[in-house]
Amino acid sequence: MQMAMAHETENLELNKEVLMRGLTRPFDEPHLATYYVAVDEAAQRVAGMLMTTQEWSDWRCGSIVWIQSVFVVPDYRGKSVFSKLYEFVQDIVKKSDFYGGLRLYVETENTRAQEVYKKKGMEVEHYHMMKWMKGSF
Repeated sequence: MQMAMAHETENLELNKEVLMRGLTRPFDEPHLATYYVAVDEAAQRVAGMLMTTQEWSDWRCGSIVWIQSVFVVPDYRGKSVFSKLYEFVQDIVKKSDFYGGLRLYVETENTRAQEVYKKKGMEVEHYHMMKWMKGSF
C-alpha cells in the first residue's frame, strides 16, 4: 500500500528494503507510529489504512495526532473507508484529555482529498510546510 500511495500521490518509487524497515519498526517501538487498517472481512482483504504520529504541544500541554499516511485501495474509494478510519481516530481524540486534535498535510494539487478533509470538519491551517533533509534520507 505504501508503495502504491507514494507512486500515486508523489510519483515516487520507494526503496522496498527501507520501506519494510519503516513499516515494521513501529511494532517494536510503538511510540513511533500507530497503524489503523480497514479490512473487508467478506473479501478477506485490506480496504485501506491510516497511520498516525504525535506532536507534543507545550502551548496546549497535550498532543496533536498527525495523520501521516492515508491510502484507500482504488476499488474501495467512495465507500466511506477513509471516513470510518478518520472517525475512529477522531473518536479516540475526542474521548482523551491528552489529545487536542488532528492534523495532516495534503498535496496542494490533491483537491479531491482536500474536499474530503473539509467535509470531515478539518480547516486549512495558516502555516507553510518547510523542510531540511539529510541527503541520504
